[in-house]
Amino acid sequence: MVKWFLIVMLSVLVMVANASVQEQPACTITVQPGQSIQEAIDGASEGAVICVSAANFPYMEHLTITKSLTLRGAGREKTFLTGKEENKPVVYINSNEEIMVVLEELTIAVTLPIGFHIEGKARANLRILDIRGRGAYYNIAAGGSTHLSLENSRVYNGGIGLLATGSAQVIITNSQLFNNGNGIYAGREAQVSLMNSSVFDNRANGLDLRDSATVELKEARVIDNKHCGVAVWSEQAQVQGKAQELRGNGADLCGYAPASLRKPLVPQTPKVQLTVPRDYASLQEAIDAIAPSGTIIIAAGTYEAGLTIWKPLTLQGAGREQTILKASLDRGLVGSITAQGYGVHLEGLTLAGGIYEGLLVYGRGSFINVQIMNNGFYGLLAGGSAIVEVEDGFILNNGMDLECSHSEELCNGVGLWDQAQITLSNSMIKENGDWGIGAALKQCGYPRDAFTGSVIFEGTNIIEGNNRWGNQKGLGNPGNHPWNNPSVPDGQVCLP
Repeated sequence: MVKWFLIVMLSVLVMVANASVQEQPACTITVQPGQSIQEAIDGASEGAVICVSAANFPYMEHLTITKSLTLRGAGREKTFLTGKEENKPVVYINSNEEIMVVLEELTIAVTLPIGFHIEGKARANLRILDIRGRGAYYNIAAGGSTHLSLENSRVYNGGIGLLATGSAQVIITNSQLFNNGNGIYAGREAQVSLMNSSVFDNRANGLDLRDSATVELKEARVIDNKHCGVAVWSEQAQVQGKAQELRGNGADLCGYAPASLRKPLVPQTPKVQLTVPRDYASLQEAIDAIAPSGTIIIAAGTYEAGLTIWKPLTLQGAGREQTILKASLDRGLVGSITAQGYGVHLEGLTLAGGIYEGLLVYGRGSFINVQIMNNGFYGLLAGGSAIVEVEDGFILNNGMDLECSHSEELCNGVGLWDQAQITLSNSMIKENGDWGIGAALKQCGYPRDAFTGSVIFEGTNIIEGNNRWGNQKGLGNPGNHPWNNPSVPDGQVCLP
């Protein structure tokens, strides 16, 4: 009986395999090594299947497609397509009418600026591709009102793996986006669906959402990205889906990203006090486990961090010289307080070693006797509708990454964006790369005015010895605040 069942199942599988082979349309045009793919496209009729033969060298062309067709390689390890000019996409699809283009079974090796670019009302299905960057800004760019599907493909080594803007709709299934700057960047009104796919090992964010973009996650894995796993920078942007596998990122969630996206490391308990490392060796486990408004007491020592905080709690160290939270190896930040994180209190801690920031705050919190130091770009970065109180704080020696030496790259002790509000009392801000405290304003060197919040100084604050790169020399200390006077060296404070 079992033998008969196995024979029947084998027969069914063979029938399915044969059917799938038969479903693949036959080649109507074949491009041999040395022939032009673009000439074949230009001469093809609507719906043609252009097959590109295997070659031991890349086809060096820039392709423009404005009609429905299929472009099929001999396999992504056998057929390579690369451009030869720096200012053209390798493959460009554009049409004011709905067309359907299929690219499959090949590798696109990207030069500057874009590998695959689709605009207008065109539709495209990218199947079994490698799209790999060589200094590219975008490996894939989808704009206009296009529809793009990416299946069983790998997108890697680009500035941005996938850029979706306009009202583009993108569906990604069974694919991998890795070793890019940002894995996926979605802006304007773009919609992206990520299903059974992985976004990992990107140098900045796994997913970066802005404006009114929407991303849906189904069985997604967002892991080991250096900055944020999922970063949502606008209240209008949305990430939908049940809890996903998010781990190993600089911080799993940033900005307005909802806590419901992330599977906790351990279940939440009713306990209102926990001790690290006695109760939990991992700080993130303790954060996941503590009941809302509870206190986590952290013993003296150095702890690997990369924290996501989204609920009211207190992290209480043994003192800023005794309890040190250090960014995980090669990760972008020590901690993120998301917009859902109200009532977060930090006390008696040092936060150090983030490649980008020490602490990124979109929620509301108070920091007492906290030291933020030796982070690559910013010490404390507050955006959105953050409300932050810093008392007896020390923000020292941040913004000393070599990239900060360039005048266009601002690296402040405290950076302020959007409607953020901060109160500084009896604190010290010293020896940071650019401004000690600076708002996102043109007068402070930013490309546009992006700060409408407020700053309150109380008690005695010391802000000196900043502008270590010298980029703010000659600019004074713009704004209405106590440091705007001729006796204060340039580059300490820049506010409205």
